[in-house]
Amino acid sequence: MSKLVNLTIDDKKISAPEGANLLQVAKDNGMAIPHLCYHKKLSPTGACRLCIVKIKGQRGLLASCAVQVSEGMEVTAFDDELEEARKYLLDYLLCEHDESYDGSHPDEFRELIFRYGLDKKENRLFPSIWKELGYPKDESSPVLSYDAAKCIKCFRCIKACDEVQGKNVLSFTNRGIISYIVGGFDKWGESECDGCGECIQLCPTGAIVEKPHRSEIKIENGICRVRTTCPYCGVGCQLELMVRNGKIVRSNGVEGVSPNDGRLCVKGRFGYDYVQHPDRLTTPLIKKDGKFVEASWDEALDLVARKFTEIKETYGRKALAGYASAKTTNEDNYLFMKLVRTVFGNNNVDYCTRLCHASTVTAMLRSLGDGAGSNSIEDYAHSDCMLVTGNNMIETHPVTATYVKYAVQRHGSKIIIIDPRWTPLVKDAHIWLQPRLGTDVALLNGMIRVIISEGLIKKDFIEKRVDGGMKAFESLKALAEKYTPEYVEEVTGVAAPLMEEAARIYAGAERPLIATGMGCSQQVTGTHNVFCLINMMLITGQIGRPGAGLNPPRGQNNVQGVSDVGASPFTYPGYISVEDAENRRRVAGIWGLPFGELDGEKGLSTVEIMQAAYEREIRGMYIMGENPMLTDPNLNHTEEAIKKLEFLVVQDIFHTETTPFADVILPATAFAESEGTYVNSDRRVLRVRKAVDPPGQARQDWEIIAEIAKRMGKPLGNYQHESDIWDEIAQTAPIFAGISYDRLEYHGIQWPCPAKGHPGTATLFEERFNTPNGLGKLHPVEYAGQSEKADKDYPFILNTGRILYQYHSSTMSRRNKSLTDFANEAYVLMHPGDALKYGFSDGQKVHIASRRGEISNIRVQISDGVLQGELFMPFHYSEAPVNRLTRDELDPYSKIAPFKLSAVRVGR
Repeated sequence: MSKLVNLTIDDKKISAPEGANLLQVAKDNGMAIPHLCYHKKLSPTGACRLCIVKIKGQRGLLASCAVQVSEGMEVTAFDDELEEARKYLLDYLLCEHDESYDGSHPDEFRELIFRYGLDKKENRLFPSIWKELGYPKDESSPVLSYDAAKCIKCFRCIKACDEVQGKNVLSFTNRGIISYIVGGFDKWGESECDGCGECIQLCPTGAIVEKPHRSEIKIENGICRVRTTCPYCGVGCQLELMVRNGKIVRSNGVEGVSPNDGRLCVKGRFGYDYVQHPDRLTTPLIKKDGKFVEASWDEALDLVARKFTEIKETYGRKALAGYASAKTTNEDNYLFMKLVRTVFGNNNVDYCTRLCHASTVTAMLRSLGDGAGSNSIEDYAHSDCMLVTGNNMIETHPVTATYVKYAVQRHGSKIIIIDPRWTPLVKDAHIWLQPRLGTDVALLNGMIRVIISEGLIKKDFIEKRVDGGMKAFESLKALAEKYTPEYVEEVTGVAAPLMEEAARIYAGAERPLIATGMGCSQQVTGTHNVFCLINMMLITGQIGRPGAGLNPPRGQNNVQGVSDVGASPFTYPGYISVEDAENRRRVAGIWGLPFGELDGEKGLSTVEIMQAAYEREIRGMYIMGENPMLTDPNLNHTEEAIKKLEFLVVQDIFHTETTPFADVILPATAFAESEGTYVNSDRRVLRVRKAVDPPGQARQDWEIIAEIAKRMGKPLGNYQHESDIWDEIAQTAPIFAGISYDRLEYHGIQWPCPAKGHPGTATLFEERFNTPNGLGKLHPVEYAGQSEKADKDYPFILNTGRILYQYHSSTMSRRNKSLTDFANEAYVLMHPGDALKYGFSDGQKVHIASRRGEISNIRVQISDGVLQGELFMPFHYSEAPVNRLTRDELDPYSKIAPFKLSAVRVGR
């Protein structure tokens, strides 16, 4: 920490860290030195010169934004000469500036014009010339407008794009007084701009403004601002929603708080219109004679309670199951889990984690004792090596990627990417290892062999912190011996020298982070893949300190939280086993139940529930906020299973591909209509706050759940507010014991937080792992080929995944014009060699079939970003349900399905 120095500003004595920015120090001490080009997130520019000051012993007027404070500094911030100079500079800027104002955006320049009396033309020295300069306007972007006549050339947008987002899309064209900003080489809409809007948020004049709802916004009139958490990916970005007349009209990032410090992606900034979309479900619906009809809440809830009770009484308590939701709050999911366990009477509760990171969590729990990320998201900015495997971070977790790019572009950190497909982060990577699909274990064992053979292990760490010490290490060493560089290259296709260099860089780094994604986890060998990553991490000692560890970025806003609060067939809240009698006794006591009422057997996982429905072992289901008819593997089998159910309840905010199969549809609230909490990818508990009223009769999920339980004769508790539910969660799960709504008012807290005075835990495993003996465990595993392979009938292996502009099953994202204007059509990536071999052309529509199903009218995109013989498709689009092609074979440990490897053929 920098030492404090003493200085004076206008005779006021101030202490500040040595080397701090003088302008920021003045601002922090309530001195409103005017400025336009400075922003605390950006490097100083000194372009506007408005922040000029005098410093004793130094000549001339100095831009305070470019000065670092030092001991004894004496600063004059305001006197007649300085104020007159500032007024002159503003006047000069104003003469080439269109000062019209529509009230739709903040305008720091306008505020200064009024502050210095330049709103009155008689106080100006310079005539207005902006019209003669012929400044252009650019309306080509789907999400923003640029008006060069309002631009003061302050560089804030350029630096925001470059220094904060790491994209470097913006620059000046022309010179001098007629220069202006362009995206790429000319038009914003033709550039690589992805619509994150960082430039908008940091623009001081309104030269760059959001397009959506601009005509509806008057910043100074009737705007309510509500802070909440983004409903998309697992970063947990803090949003400030602007609401006018009961409608969300804008979203900004909240600066100065973790995890995003004001950063947003295109979905966080522009993806809110679905909340007020006319397609929203507004009233309960009951299927009668094959058609849905509107019903009262009493009629719908009575029917649900009666049918679930009848199924339980007729077929037994194991005949019911539920899907919880990664899109809803911890409070909603806790009560959902509690309903399944105490009212249904079994542990058949799961959710989409079984379709994404279950294998990661399983491997981490077995090896480290915790299944969550070990580090903070901000650690990426200070890491010197990042191993990113199966993780298209720039598209799936864009704000996390900004920290990664910052480390590379500002500090020279090295990225190692392991991915069969090109992703945008490859542009910043030091090494890209492109293995064939399904060969991760061979590649990682090869890296482990290099580390061992070159003496790059950390023997002290192994002896002190690994179960079995060097004896366990010797078992891993023996297994890895056969994974020579030559053998690994033969299996994976990765050049041996690249693999060897990657291993050396990772092992020799001081602060290396592993970011493992669903490319690694969504395989029948997913748990083995992550075991290998952990093995490599443990023998090199690269965990248990800031900037070093293993971090799976979670795909949805509350995937982490749903597991944390116990919506799992295997664990109660806080990851305590349902099979342990003492755990059941403790939980039963908190819930006020007899010990014997809690089921001591593991429940069925997500895919197993559908398989059991197909076998008619599950007769009734309650699905909250999930869409298995688009997201489950082997959709043809899933459809057959759902049709066999005697009773299905779907609770959601829209009709989905699943709701047509329901007997009752219950309308729920969206994120901006709800109160509660989420947990993000770095274990940070974050508040969700209501900003607008729900449409029609929609209710918050937990209220619906509680009412069903009550009508089934087993009330869940006397909850008056979401905070009451959270307090029970904190009592049930020791990892949350010290967290309360009061403590979450201004910032999130990372679990474990065992007591009210505890600050939370930014870095896991600093002294011990969370295993019974506190030691990490090695799991040596052999490479095994996939059970499904390409052959003459199905010559391609299909990989699936996500893209930036859509989200999960796209029920939310496709109801935002801002997002669909960027991307709204399914496609399949094909290598140029395959296109030539099989006679396909770019843009051609094709038919794709696997051994399980087929889909049609998919547009070909020819790309060398995939290997020959491999394809890639996004899974978001209902008209191209790629999961009709995938299989439901399961990883034996985590019960995850292999979404990443399906043998297919392509036809015209």
